[in-house]
Amino acid sequence: MRSRVSKLVLACFCLGLFIALSAGVVAAQPVDKKEILKQARQSYYSLKDQGLVEFQCAIVPNWRRLLTEQKLAAADVDRGAVLLDKIHFSVSVSASGEAKVTHNDVAVENKQVAEGLSQVYTGMEQMTTGFFQTWSVFTISPALPEVGGDYQLEKTGTDYRLSYKDGTADIVTLLDRDFVMSALKTKAPEFDSTIKPQFKKLAQGLLMTGYQATYAGKSPADTTELQVAIDYQAVDNLQLPQKLALQGTYGGSPFHVEVTFSSCHASRR
Repeated sequence: MRSRVSKLVLACFCLGLFIALSAGVVAAQPVDKKEILKQARQSYYSLKDQGLVEFQCAIVPNWRRLLTEQKLAAADVDRGAVLLDKIHFSVSVSASGEAKVTHNDVAVENKQVAEGLSQVYTGMEQMTTGFFQTWSVFTISPALPEVGGDYQLEKTGTDYRLSYKDGTADIVTLLDRDFVMSALKTKAPEFDSTIKPQFKKLAQGLLMTGYQATYAGKSPADTTELQVAIDYQAVDNLQLPQKLALQGTYGGSPFHVEVTFSSCHASRR
């Protein structure tokens, strides 16, 4: 009887010791949300941290490829490319990510061509500013909330799930344990979007090299599927876009655009 009691006491003691040690391990490794977010933000390349004030580039679209994909006759492609090459676009991007597109006006012979060029001007401006709106969120500063802001951070298996509000939008970001972002999901009154970015690792942090995105508006006609690839160039030791390839569908209609950013210069703090 005494032996049984001794074994029972020993078993209870070992169980109690195990629970105490386990509790001690958990208590010694609390989830420090601010520290995790701080490390995550420091993992990304940031033009703002690199001292960017503003940069400007010329925009050179690949008009010939765009016209060819419209299944135009070779002669029409040649005439169109000659005309469109006369347009000189440029863009300036501030440290806040705001992009402004400017261009010269090309003299034409008739109203129909003038209306066509007006659509080209508008389309290039919308495409360029739309790209930089997304690009700047990931590259000028990390696509993450401020450490002192209001957010929720959860561990989900091998990932982190970060959720917060930005104005009227609800945002959910998924990060792996190395803080590499796999998805950024936005739900807003006007649209829902999912962006799946790709990165390359530099000494200064993770730099976005492309992304897949889905933007769903209030109607199917407002839905955009997009794939973007970005090549970079060093300008005053800053990583700036050099070549941009966009393809996808808008309202079910396919598109494919390539542009080069040349003659770039930047100002830094």
